[in-house]
Amino acid sequence: MKILELNQESFSLKNIVIKFEELSNDELTGLQKKLYRIGSLAKLSENSLLAVLTIDELAKLLNHLENIEVKNELELIYKRHQISWSGKNFNFDLTSKSIVYSIVNVTPDSFYDGNPDNLNISHILKRVESDLENGASVLELGGKSSRPGYADISPEEEWSRLKEPISQIRKYFPKAVLAVDTDEAYVMERVLEAGVDIINDIDGFDTADKLKVIEKYQPAVVAMNNGRAGFKYADNVYEELPLFFKDKKIELTQLGLNPEKISIDPGVGFFNGDSGSDSLQRVKTTELLSRLGLPVMIAISRKSFMGRLFNAQGEERLFSSLMLEGQMVADGGRILRVHDVKETKRLLNAIEIYKEF
Repeated sequence: MKILELNQESFSLKNIVIKFEELSNDELTGLQKKLYRIGSLAKLSENSLLAVLTIDELAKLLNHLENIEVKNELELIYKRHQISWSGKNFNFDLTSKSIVYSIVNVTPDSFYDGNPDNLNISHILKRVESDLENGASVLELGGKSSRPGYADISPEEEWSRLKEPISQIRKYFPKAVLAVDTDEAYVMERVLEAGVDIINDIDGFDTADKLKVIEKYQPAVVAMNNGRAGFKYADNVYEELPLFFKDKKIELTQLGLNPEKISIDPGVGFFNGDSGSDSLQRVKTTELLSRLGLPVMIAISRKSFMGRLFNAQGEERLFSSLMLEGQMVADGGRILRVHDVKETKRLLNAIEIYKEF
């Protein structure tokens, strides 16, 4: 048996194309039986097969193989498509499984849960404890709102909101993986000095000051393209976003950042008055972006575009959020940035059970 992966120059979690050649009759029959329920299969000739597999289907095929040489060859293909996200204090294998990334707002004017209690340290710690118990792998603190039309605050005020929560979370939950959502270089430096693991920038680290901070501290990052600066590479998101993030990866790795520290966010829901079409198009770029070999963040939780598209308001947006998140996971999304940790973790558990059969 001869095994050949086609399109070896491309990374994929969804379409791994493998050609099996020079098969004996027994090998042909055996592979057909194993692949019948696993992936797409085409018989090319009397002694060759073509299989198109997702990364999960390839893993399942590996579990059913007994021939060590064949298994070793396919394991090499599997390893080439592995994907991980790592930082100083964490390492997530995201090849097959997605993680829950919890949003903990430390601001009174969030679009979702704007409330003065969000500035109360006791309230924050209770939320953190609950989210960790319910399955959050990462906790993200945000000291100011980034919703369309938000009122900006100074970097100093943003840091003043974050300083004590970071300190207290590190004290009571020392093993928690902690992120901060900020677009200010000053805040980035302060929170990294305070022990934060991940920086999430809605503007994709677009200034020299931000890049200097990243180069100095080498944190894990989430880089977003929110579309507010317009298009640079193309006139549509399907071409623009892959090219943008390809260049962003080069820019960040030239600072010394390991590619495994970089994740990307297609920036769903950042246009004020958007009909929802731009947001849905960005949702649908997930599979294209996953081909870059970087973890793709799914950050659509309860966003207002669902109200315009589905006439879903408030609590009703949970259902449309979960539906679209499930589709984005199937398309290769791996980091689910959400408000509803328990419900999202149940979604991921259901997906894992479904994949087992």
